[in-house]
Amino acid sequence: MVNESEAVLESTNITKTGIDKESLVKWRRILHMHPEIAGKERETAAYVAKKLRQMGLKVEENIAGFGLMAVLPGDPQKNCVALRADMDALPIDEINNTVYKSQRPGWMHACGHDAHMAMVLGAARTLTQNPPGGALKFIFQPSEEKPPGGAREMVWAGVLQNPDVDAIFATHITNAYPVGTVGLFDGAVMAVADDFKLTICGRGGHGASPHQTIDTIAVTAQAIEAMQNIHSRRIDPTEPVVLTIGTIHGGTAQNIIPDRVEMTGTVRCSRTQTRDRVLEYMHEVLAGVTYAWGAHYELNYIYGYPPVINNPRLLHLVEEVARDIPGLTIKNMAKPLMAGEDFSYFSAAVPAVFFLTGSGSEKHHQAWHTCDFDIDENALTFGATLLAQTVTRVASQNKVDYRQEGNS
Repeated sequence: MVNESEAVLESTNITKTGIDKESLVKWRRILHMHPEIAGKERETAAYVAKKLRQMGLKVEENIAGFGLMAVLPGDPQKNCVALRADMDALPIDEINNTVYKSQRPGWMHACGHDAHMAMVLGAARTLTQNPPGGALKFIFQPSEEKPPGGAREMVWAGVLQNPDVDAIFATHITNAYPVGTVGLFDGAVMAVADDFKLTICGRGGHGASPHQTIDTIAVTAQAIEAMQNIHSRRIDPTEPVVLTIGTIHGGTAQNIIPDRVEMTGTVRCSRTQTRDRVLEYMHEVLAGVTYAWGAHYELNYIYGYPPVINNPRLLHLVEEVARDIPGLTIKNMAKPLMAGEDFSYFSAAVPAVFFLTGSGSEKHHQAWHTCDFDIDENALTFGATLLAQTVTRVASQNKVDYRQEGNS
């Protein structure tokens, strides 16, 4: 069970602002020490629910697995606003030597979901103490790291209804930006994230007699090269596309030509239309290469998360709020990220903004999903403050349809 006494606090230069930094650090470290991977977030959800109830919020649990939502009722004539945090960790062994190191071998918060939960909890505490007017929802989602993800199921379960959500916000920490930076992008900020399994089928035989075989190794080499040319020769070169082969398995001995080679990979792009074209061209390329050598292929294409689309009007509002937060610098991102995020299902359902909170420093420069990932915890205050002040701004206004032009 999660034990708060285990969350030893080092010197954090705690300052009191609108957000209680001491609590943010404590919550984040407790959650970091007790990670749970996708579909296993039982204790994580219970801890978060306990904190929300201590704030006086009504909590609904076990939504789409271990998802939960707290609601603060408000004026139905004003905007209903939601915040979302993801809860799951990754199957990674942490190598950091910190007082808050993961206590669960093989599991680690290596993508910052512990920080996301802490920031939304911090925003929730401030907002419950100073209600902005409209109803608020605090959504904690399971299984972001494992498609099909928890966001789609939570949307299907009705978390954006009764009352209907007018706007939703979320953030993701990143060590690519220094603490005190917020990254904003107009449009598809996170990519389509699909996976595939590809098998090249031929006829095996002796390595000394390749003419009596259909050499799947040779065909595979040509197939990979041909697929890598899809972006450079079939897709507009200004369109961001990544096609990566991550695993290859074929053969059992150095002198045996195998009858099958199996590969797995991923496709990333910023638009669903581009995804459709990439898949079409994959079939064309693979059909041509395998036909030329008498082989055939089997392609199992797995649709993953859609792109995360930022609402331009809400994004402008977030930028305005960020400009008024002391010490916070805005970075207008030049290009989207090619990572996937199932917040996309929320952004497809209601107007949304997904922004990046810088957590990097000279010591904290590690990339997501690495065994030494850690953050500068000063980022927590900036992220929680921007979330809380943005919600206050939106939820204090009368109902607005942010999808419609001309409203303000």
